[in-house]
Amino acid sequence: MTDILRVNGLSKSYGNQIGCADVCFDVYPGEVLGIVGESGSGKTTLLRCLAGHLEADSGSVEFVLRDGVRRDTLTMDEAERRQLGRTDWAFVHQNPRDGLRMAISAGGNIGERLMAI
Repeated sequence: MTDILRVNGLSKSYGNQIGCADVCFDVYPGEVLGIVGESGSGKTTLLRCLAGHLEADSGSVEFVLRDGVRRDTLTMDEAERRQLGRTDWAFVHQNPRDGLRMAISAGGNIGERLMAI
């Protein structure tokens, strides 16, 4: 079985503060991965880097797209990442403002995701 998500060497620092360092994992079809840790341990930093909402300092995040092509999501442009977020990826944000486009109506936020399918 081939992995659908491969994270290798993902790191992010804020000056001399380490957000996450050398994170590596693979996710296979049907698997569920939980990211757990104490407050301030880097969970949100890791997820924001995975989603492309925060630029990682190093590493790669490879995902197998619907067409079977493996792509490094860190090199995708914003439109490609938004398409991925509307179709195959889902992140539940603690703060709704992080997951919604506030300049768009509630219906527009929902419709955008439905039209992508």
